[in-house]
Amino acid sequence: MTTSVRGLAIRGVLAVALCAALGFGGILDPTHAALCAFLLLAVVLLQGRRPPPLEAEWPSHSFGHRAGGRDAVSDLSWQVFGEDRRASDRIVRRARDLAAARLALLGVDPADPARRGDVERLLGASVVAGLASGQRPTARTLQTWLDAIDRLRDERTTR
Repeated sequence: MTTSVRGLAIRGVLAVALCAALGFGGILDPTHAALCAFLLLAVVLLQGRRPPPLEAEWPSHSFGHRAGGRDAVSDLSWQVFGEDRRASDRIVRRARDLAAARLALLGVDPADPARRGDVERLLGASVVAGLASGQRPTARTLQTWLDAIDRLRDERTTR
């Protein structure tokens, strides 16, 4: 950002006037007032010659594919939590769908009220209550849910 000549002149005059006021007011002796004026003039001139700041431009398009698994991991990590440090609705929905799919592999329908005991036995009562609550969990609670879902094994229930 280059400053106009008029702006530099105004700043220079103000710097000299300030130092003259300090010198004539008895705050600075004449030698120090003159040195202060030269110093401020040098600062004003250097500031006028300063190059413009570099403006970082974001790419106009997103990159469709990155090497390896970084693409999916990066996208997922940005989508998990919101600004309030709670899991996003999308992640809660995916956790519910994952739990339903894992329970279906075991022959348990989580929507069936008659099988609620089996669901609570397999996932745990607090996890079932959390998944059914509709509230967005904290990171620790989400980890508890995913651990419970991960513990489900491919074995049929007795009913």
